[in-house]
Amino acid sequence: MVVRIYQLKDRQTFDRLVYQQLLEEGDILLAADLLASRDVVIGPGGDASLNMPLEAEATFVAVVGLFRHPDTQRNTWKQVLAREELDPDKPRIFTAEHNQLRLRPEAAK
Repeated sequence: MVVRIYQLKDRQTFDRLVYQQLLEEGDILLAADLLASRDVVIGPGGDASLNMPLEAEATFVAVVGLFRHPDTQRNTWKQVLAREELDPDKPRIFTAEHNQLRLRPEAAK
C-alpha cells in the first residue's frame, strides 16, 4: 500500500478534496499550497514514519492512505497534523490496517 505525505502551507483545499481527487490529481489540485510530497510504500499492517525535513513555510502535514477500499464515510484514510504537533527529533508513526490510517500515540516525554 502507498502512503502519500503532503507538506502544505494551508489545509483548506486538502480538507475539501475527496479520496478519488487526491488519488488521481492531488499534486495538481493542491499546487497552490503544496510545498513537498512523498510516497512511502508499506506492507499490510505495516507503518510509515513522518521522517522527512519540514519545509520552512509548511504549517500542516497531510497523510493519505491509498487503500483499495477506503472508508470514505468516516474519512479514516487521511490525517492532518499541524506543525506544532511535530517534533523534528521524534518522527511520528502512522499505521495502516483495516482500511484505516492511524497516528500512533507519541511516546511519553
